[in-house]
Amino acid sequence: MIRVLFVVCCGFLLCGCGNASGQTQREAKKTADALTGDAKGSAAANPVCKLFTVAEMGKYIAEPVTAGRNAALGSGCQWPLKADENKGWVMIQIVPDSYAPFVPREAKQLPDVGIQGDVFKDVYSWVAGAIRGDESITVAMNGPSANENATVDLLKETLKRYKK
Repeated sequence: MIRVLFVVCCGFLLCGCGNASGQTQREAKKTADALTGDAKGSAAANPVCKLFTVAEMGKYIAEPVTAGRNAALGSGCQWPLKADENKGWVMIQIVPDSYAPFVPREAKQLPDVGIQGDVFKDVYSWVAGAIRGDESITVAMNGPSANENATVDLLKETLKRYKK
């Protein structure tokens, strides 16, 4: 009888743990979806992801990329390298100008791209940005083929294509 009671109790504990684990997984996915922007909708509906095709984005970073996916709480889109998303990516983010990212003193000024246009190399990526109207538009490239010129070219093309 004690064995039966023990087995039944263990069964209840396992069921409870299974549900807790499922709950934890659901909460983790919910948090991840909020951070990427997936909670707001699919990448196909993200206007930033619609700015460039996979082929166009691959030309900027000189490597094939995968389809754009939501990034930066849905304010951006990221195209990971097709070969290995951990080896590089391209990202575009558009936020209110009051959220403009920090720009280091060493940044190269780009007066031909707009207000506060600049480009710089951070630890792992090339970053370029400018203010247009009441928005800050930032592009970043990371990977073996990323470079200053491609990043600036992508920023210029993004400024041409993006309509509020």
